[in-house]
Amino acid sequence: MRKQLPAIRVSAWLGQAVKNGLDLDDPRSRENVLAGVAAIMKQGYDGIHYNFEPIGDGDTEFLDLLDRTRQHTKLLSTSVPQIEPYAGMRLTARTLLGHDKYWSEGYFGQVVDRVDQVAIMTYDSYTPTQSLYGGYVARQASLALDLVPASKALYIGAPAYHDHGVPWLDNAESVAMAAEGARLALTGHGSRRELFGLALYVDFAATEEDWHEYMTLWR
Repeated sequence: MRKQLPAIRVSAWLGQAVKNGLDLDDPRSRENVLAGVAAIMKQGYDGIHYNFEPIGDGDTEFLDLLDRTRQHTKLLSTSVPQIEPYAGMRLTARTLLGHDKYWSEGYFGQVVDRVDQVAIMTYDSYTPTQSLYGGYVARQASLALDLVPASKALYIGAPAYHDHGVPWLDNAESVAMAAEGARLALTGHGSRRELFGLALYVDFAATEEDWHEYMTLWR
Protein backbone atom coordinates (compact mmCIF):
# COMPACT_ATOMS: atom_id res chain seq x y z
CA MET A 1 0.00 0.00 0.00
CA ARG A 2 2.75 2.48 0.84
CA LYS A 3 4.45 1.79 -2.48
CA GLN A 4 1.34 2.10 -4.64
CA LEU A 5 -0.70 4.63 -2.61
CA PRO A 6 1.71 6.47 -0.32
CA ALA A 7 -0.88 9.05 0.78
CA ILE A 8 -3.27 6.39 2.12
CA ARG A 9 -3.27 5.61 5.84
CA VAL A 10 -3.70 1.91 6.58
CA SER A 11 -5.54 0.77 9.72
CA ALA A 12 -5.75 -2.75 11.10
CA TRP A 13 -9.37 -3.92 11.37
CA LEU A 14 -9.90 -5.73 14.69
CA GLY A 15 -13.30 -7.19 15.34
CA GLN A 16 -15.29 -10.02 16.83
CA ALA A 17 -18.87 -10.84 17.67
CA VAL A 18 -19.01 -10.17 21.40
CA LYS A 19 -21.76 -12.77 21.73
CA ASN A 20 -19.25 -15.44 20.61
CA GLY A 21 -17.17 -15.27 23.74
CA LEU A 22 -15.33 -11.95 23.85
CA ASP A 23 -16.29 -10.29 27.13
CA LEU A 24 -15.19 -6.65 27.06
CA ASP A 25 -16.61 -6.27 30.57
CA ASP A 26 -13.73 -8.46 31.75
CA PRO A 27 -10.60 -6.34 32.41
CA ARG A 28 -8.42 -9.25 31.26
CA SER A 29 -10.17 -9.32 27.89
CA ARG A 30 -9.55 -5.61 27.41
CA GLU A 31 -5.89 -6.13 28.35
CA ASN A 32 -5.64 -8.89 25.73
CA VAL A 33 -7.13 -6.60 23.08
CA LEU A 34 -4.67 -3.85 23.99
CA ALA A 35 -1.75 -6.28 23.87
CA GLY A 36 -2.88 -7.28 20.39
CA VAL A 37 -3.10 -3.63 19.36
CA ALA A 38 0.45 -2.99 20.60
CA ALA A 39 1.79 -5.96 18.66
CA ILE A 40 -0.08 -5.01 15.49
CA MET A 41 1.10 -1.40 15.56
CA LYS A 42 4.69 -2.65 15.63
CA GLN A 43 4.04 -4.19 12.21
CA GLY A 44 3.80 -0.69 10.72
CA TYR A 45 0.09 0.10 10.58
CA ASP A 46 -1.03 3.72 10.81
CA GLY A 47 -4.04 3.09 13.03
CA ILE A 48 -6.60 0.74 14.54
CA HIS A 49 -10.23 0.21 13.54
CA TYR A 50 -12.50 -1.62 16.00
CA ASN A 51 -15.57 -3.60 15.00
CA PHE A 52 -17.02 -5.28 18.09
CA GLU A 53 -20.67 -6.36 17.90
CA PRO A 54 -22.99 -5.91 19.64
CA ILE A 55 -21.94 -3.15 22.01
CA GLY A 56 -24.81 -1.93 24.15
CA ASP A 57 -25.81 1.68 24.62
CA GLY A 58 -23.99 3.17 27.60
CA ASP A 59 -21.26 0.51 27.73
CA THR A 60 -18.56 2.16 29.87
CA GLU A 61 -16.10 -0.71 29.40
CA PHE A 62 -15.98 0.00 25.66
CA LEU A 63 -15.28 3.66 26.42
CA ASP A 64 -12.43 2.53 28.69
CA LEU A 65 -11.00 0.41 25.88
CA LEU A 66 -11.10 3.36 23.48
CA ASP A 67 -9.40 5.62 26.02
CA ARG A 68 -6.62 3.15 26.65
CA THR A 69 -6.10 2.36 22.98
CA ARG A 70 -4.84 5.92 22.56
CA GLN A 71 -1.54 5.00 24.19
CA HIS A 72 -0.80 2.77 21.20
CA THR A 73 -2.09 4.70 18.18
CA LYS A 74 -2.74 8.25 17.01
CA LEU A 75 -5.37 7.13 14.49
CA LEU A 76 -8.39 5.40 16.03
CA SER A 77 -11.68 4.52 14.39
CA THR A 78 -14.61 2.26 15.11
CA SER A 79 -17.72 0.82 13.53
CA VAL A 80 -20.87 1.74 15.45
CA PRO A 81 -24.51 0.64 15.51
CA GLN A 82 -27.22 2.84 14.07
CA ILE A 83 -28.37 5.89 15.98
CA GLU A 84 -31.86 5.70 17.48
CA PRO A 85 -33.96 7.12 14.60
CA TYR A 86 -36.87 8.27 16.77
CA ALA A 87 -37.57 8.30 20.50
CA GLY A 88 -38.63 4.93 21.91
CA MET A 89 -37.23 2.78 19.11
CA ARG A 90 -34.10 1.73 21.01
CA LEU A 91 -35.98 0.14 23.91
CA THR A 92 -38.47 -1.51 21.57
CA ALA A 93 -35.71 -3.03 19.43
CA ARG A 94 -33.81 -4.16 22.53
CA THR A 95 -36.90 -5.95 23.82
CA LEU A 96 -37.39 -7.77 20.51
CA LEU A 97 -33.73 -8.62 19.80
CA GLY A 98 -32.33 -9.07 23.29
CA HIS A 99 -29.57 -6.52 22.67
CA ASP A 100 -29.24 -2.92 21.53
CA LYS A 101 -29.67 -2.34 17.81
CA TYR A 102 -29.52 1.43 18.25
CA TRP A 103 -27.39 3.77 20.31
CA SER A 104 -28.73 6.91 21.94
CA GLU A 105 -27.37 10.19 20.62
CA GLY A 106 -25.69 10.79 23.97
CA TYR A 107 -23.69 7.56 23.97
CA PHE A 108 -22.89 7.90 20.28
CA GLY A 109 -21.42 11.30 21.12
CA GLN A 110 -19.27 9.85 23.91
CA VAL A 111 -17.76 7.34 21.48
CA VAL A 112 -17.21 10.01 18.82
CA ASP A 113 -15.34 12.12 21.39
CA ARG A 114 -12.78 9.33 21.75
CA VAL A 115 -12.07 8.46 18.10
CA ASP A 116 -10.91 10.12 14.88
CA GLN A 117 -13.20 8.22 12.52
CA VAL A 118 -16.60 6.60 12.93
CA ALA A 119 -18.40 4.27 10.51
CA ILE A 120 -22.14 3.74 11.02
CA MET A 121 -23.32 0.25 10.08
CA THR A 122 -26.36 1.44 8.11
CA TYR A 123 -27.53 -1.97 6.97
CA ASP A 124 -29.68 -4.80 8.29
CA SER A 125 -32.29 -2.08 8.63
CA TYR A 126 -35.30 -4.38 8.16
CA THR A 127 -36.80 -1.89 5.70
CA PRO A 128 -38.80 -3.82 3.06
CA THR A 129 -38.25 -1.65 -0.05
CA GLN A 130 -35.41 0.19 -1.76
CA SER A 131 -37.00 3.61 -1.32
CA LEU A 132 -37.53 3.06 2.39
CA TYR A 133 -33.95 1.90 2.79
CA GLY A 134 -32.64 4.98 0.99
CA GLY A 135 -34.70 7.17 3.30
CA TYR A 136 -33.47 5.25 6.32
CA VAL A 137 -29.84 5.83 5.33
CA ALA A 138 -30.60 9.52 4.81
CA ARG A 139 -32.05 9.69 8.33
CA GLN A 140 -29.01 7.99 9.87
CA ALA A 141 -26.58 10.16 7.94
CA SER A 142 -28.47 13.34 8.85
CA LEU A 143 -28.38 12.48 12.55
CA ALA A 144 -24.69 11.67 12.38
CA LEU A 145 -23.79 14.85 10.49
CA ASP A 146 -25.25 16.85 13.36
CA LEU A 147 -23.40 14.80 16.00
CA VAL A 148 -19.95 14.26 14.47
CA PRO A 149 -17.72 17.37 14.38
CA ALA A 150 -16.43 18.37 10.96
CA SER A 151 -12.89 17.79 12.23
CA LYS A 152 -13.58 14.04 12.45
CA ALA A 153 -14.24 11.56 9.66
CA LEU A 154 -17.76 10.19 9.25
CA TYR A 155 -18.45 7.16 7.06
CA ILE A 156 -21.83 5.75 6.10
CA GLY A 157 -21.87 1.97 5.69
CA ALA A 158 -22.97 0.60 2.31
CA PRO A 159 -24.04 -3.08 2.14
CA ALA A 160 -21.91 -4.93 -0.40
CA TYR A 161 -23.04 -8.36 0.70
CA HIS A 162 -26.02 -10.45 -0.29
CA ASP A 163 -26.78 -12.83 2.54
CA HIS A 164 -28.71 -10.64 4.96
CA GLY A 165 -30.63 -13.61 6.33
CA VAL A 166 -33.96 -11.91 5.66
CA PRO A 167 -35.08 -12.44 2.03
CA TRP A 168 -36.41 -8.98 1.23
CA LEU A 169 -33.31 -7.20 2.55
CA ASP A 170 -31.19 -8.56 -0.30
CA ASN A 171 -33.47 -6.65 -2.66
CA ALA A 172 -34.11 -3.56 -0.54
CA GLU A 173 -30.56 -2.81 0.57
CA SER A 174 -27.86 -1.92 -1.94
CA VAL A 175 -24.78 0.21 -2.40
CA ALA A 176 -26.77 2.39 -4.80
CA MET A 177 -29.48 3.21 -2.25
CA ALA A 178 -26.93 3.80 0.50
CA ALA A 179 -25.12 6.25 -1.78
CA GLU A 180 -28.36 8.04 -2.61
CA GLY A 181 -29.34 8.33 1.05
CA ALA A 182 -25.92 9.63 2.04
CA ARG A 183 -25.93 12.21 -0.75
CA LEU A 184 -29.41 13.42 0.24
CA ALA A 185 -28.30 13.87 3.83
CA LEU A 186 -25.15 15.70 2.83
CA THR A 187 -27.11 18.03 0.55
CA GLY A 188 -29.66 18.72 3.26
CA HIS A 189 -26.96 19.39 5.83
CA GLY A 190 -26.07 22.61 4.09
CA SER A 191 -22.47 23.12 5.19
CA ARG A 192 -19.40 21.86 3.38
CA ARG A 193 -18.09 18.55 4.70
CA GLU A 194 -14.71 17.20 3.65
CA LEU A 195 -14.35 14.20 5.99
CA PHE A 196 -17.46 12.34 4.85
CA GLY A 197 -17.53 9.11 2.89
CA LEU A 198 -19.25 5.86 1.98
CA ALA A 199 -17.73 2.75 3.56
CA LEU A 200 -18.21 -0.40 1.48
CA TYR A 201 -18.95 -3.49 3.58
CA VAL A 202 -17.41 -5.76 2.70
CA ASP A 203 -14.90 -5.81 -0.17
CA PHE A 204 -14.48 -9.60 -0.43
CA ALA A 205 -18.24 -10.09 -0.83
CA ALA A 206 -18.75 -7.19 -3.25
CA THR A 207 -19.93 -8.05 -6.76
CA GLU A 208 -19.06 -6.19 -9.97
CA GLU A 209 -22.46 -4.50 -9.69
CA ASP A 210 -21.65 -3.31 -6.15
CA TRP A 211 -18.36 -1.79 -7.32
CA HIS A 212 -20.04 -0.20 -10.33
CA GLU A 213 -22.66 1.43 -8.11
CA TYR A 214 -19.96 2.67 -5.77
CA MET A 215 -17.77 4.11 -8.51
CA THR A 216 -20.58 5.75 -10.46
CA LEU A 217 -22.93 6.95 -7.72
CA TRP A 218 -20.45 8.02 -5.07
CA ARG A 219 -17.97 10.67 -6.21
